[in-house]
Amino acid sequence: MTTHLNQYPDAVTMGGRFGWALTKTLALRHPGWQLLFVMRDTKKVDEAKATGLVSSFFEDKIKKAGAPGLRKKIRMPGNVQFCSLDAFQKAFRGKVRKLFIPAVPSNRIREVLTGMIDAGVPVSAFSDCETLSVSKGMETASLEFPHEIMDEILGCDAVVALGGNLAFEFALADPMLIELAGFKANTRRITQFFSGANLMIYETFNRRKLSLAGPMKNIHSLATGMTSEVFGYSSVSTVATMGLSEFERAAFIVQFPKKWHGMARRLQRLPFHFRSVPLAGGAMSDYHLFRFTRNFSAGQDFVRQVRQGLTALQAIAAISRQATIESFVSALPTREFLCRLGCRCPIIETMCRILAGEVTPEQGLEAVIRQKNLIPT
Repeated sequence: MTTHLNQYPDAVTMGGRFGWALTKTLALRHPGWQLLFVMRDTKKVDEAKATGLVSSFFEDKIKKAGAPGLRKKIRMPGNVQFCSLDAFQKAFRGKVRKLFIPAVPSNRIREVLTGMIDAGVPVSAFSDCETLSVSKGMETASLEFPHEIMDEILGCDAVVALGGNLAFEFALADPMLIELAGFKANTRRITQFFSGANLMIYETFNRRKLSLAGPMKNIHSLATGMTSEVFGYSSVSTVATMGLSEFERAAFIVQFPKKWHGMARRLQRLPFHFRSVPLAGGAMSDYHLFRFTRNFSAGQDFVRQVRQGLTALQAIAAISRQATIESFVSALPTREFLCRLGCRCPIIETMCRILAGEVTPEQGLEAVIRQKNLIPT
């Protein structure tokens, strides 16, 4: 296996469902490219090599759709090679020509990248390609965003991506809006890579603003899922609107350089229409997809599990065995990050208390909804 590992692929993706969708899109868009898709689980690698699919990624969606023919549409094209993370670390000593996408959970970015470099993969392998950050969250220990960790370890200027990342639908070629934030030349190059595909791209520049939208959206999505289970779907829009307002306040501050955050907090006292800034397009598309996300479903499941007698920690463990729920691990570091910004975050603060078992979902969400000063006037 390692003997035939392509040492000069055009693109390398490390990840799961969404990484699969991005890689499939690139492979179809550029049939002459050679792409490498890296997964930690060797069983998934073997299955992908044999069938061009990983059943655990999309099988439930296919069954729910009642259309077995969708398997063919999800299957990866022939110009994609599959490889385990272990094999990549041991054998890759070449260069990535165009694009590197480590689509892994935010708390594992440092582990994966440092493990890769320590194993012998040269940093120079990524010196001539663009690096795309699609992880939504921040590292718990350092409070750094994934793109900051990538920059530090790989010596790059990673581009941040955020959008309505419904991996199954995107892999079926449904159009998707995504926002890229980074240096102009880097974002333009990545836009060109996807040009003509089912990806509609907004190009912006503020990476921290877009990176913050990811974890905040996930936590707000968890809150709306809990709200739907506690109060019904009619209350979801209330919490979603409060969440957008919470994000707007944080985005206003974080868009400034760190040395100006104090000034930004003072500007927050201005009337709302004077200090409002456009919300990120990618963030907006994600917020409107609340009810279709894993975090929304996890919020519903959390309430059901607690009502059945499980503790908050037991409910989190049970749900996390089925899928990675970024909001569970990003709630505390996001709250700490926002506190350091001097930004009020009542929804995120409440979600931290609920996940810690300090209050029940019913108690916490009722307190959030009844606070009249959450939305600036």
